[in-house]
Amino acid sequence: MNARTETPTGTGARPGRHGDPVLRRIGRGLALPFLPSDHAAAHLARGEALQRAITTGRRIVVTRPRAGADEATVTALLASVFAHYRHDRVLTLDITPGSNSLARRLGVTPSSSLGEVARRRVSASSFEELTPHLARVRDRLWMLPAVHSGPDATALDAEAFQETLLPITRYFGVTLIDRGADVFDGFNRAAQASAHAHVLVAPATAEGAADIGRGFDWMTTQGDASLPERIVVVLVEQSPDEDPRFDHEGAAEVLRKSGAEVVRIGYDRHLAYTDGLQPRRLAASTHAAATTIALEALKRAVR
Repeated sequence: MNARTETPTGTGARPGRHGDPVLRRIGRGLALPFLPSDHAAAHLARGEALQRAITTGRRIVVTRPRAGADEATVTALLASVFAHYRHDRVLTLDITPGSNSLARRLGVTPSSSLGEVARRRVSASSFEELTPHLARVRDRLWMLPAVHSGPDATALDAEAFQETLLPITRYFGVTLIDRGADVFDGFNRAAQASAHAHVLVAPATAEGAADIGRGFDWMTTQGDASLPERIVVVLVEQSPDEDPRFDHEGAAEVLRKSGAEVVRIGYDRHLAYTDGLQPRRLAASTHAAATTIALEALKRAVR
């Protein structure tokens, strides 16, 4: 799902390709009137749960144990779900230095950054003062990179997190922080430590699940045995039948014993062959999985 965000040369793939084949979309439309009433009731219940009132902004960090899993795509999916269901603002923040993966997935070109906000000492006394620095994605959804790449990039530290980012997040019901692997500066550590919930993204393979398991073991040895209870694990299938022998249900059962929830996102043609995410073109299974991840992450964030 992650590595092919640009259209592959010579494949004939079209921008905006649907995640589901046309016959599956037609069949789903024809079956809709015949679905049992409890199907609609369950959908409404999930929507109501995602709309729950939040007294103070919640921060959810989306990260990966190692390179090879696309946490930017999962962040964009969650942002779309929260912006669709919630009535307050949603902020997405990419804190991987020099990265534009999240901006591409959201289809925006940021003109500012958190580093610039800090450098200019922009007042956070009102949302209107911050608006010129935010990239608007759609209604209720905004995006901001931590720093731009280039010679004028401003390095951020833990102090910048406390003095710049935290005041900004109070204007948003949910802030999704996209944190790449192998970044351990003070700003990233502060973001990780302040998260109300975590989403860990790994490939839907035996090796990806093993990485998560080793991470949980490390947390236990560090005295953080309760941390997995605030984690949602997302196993992403990045190509059709990526690891045919991978026992997803078995791996999920083992990981859930730690207290974490585990959700799988199957291969989606729209995500594989399209740069900017278009929610209406996602596979139905991808939309359902993203909604489940958002709901589980929110549950953990408000505990």
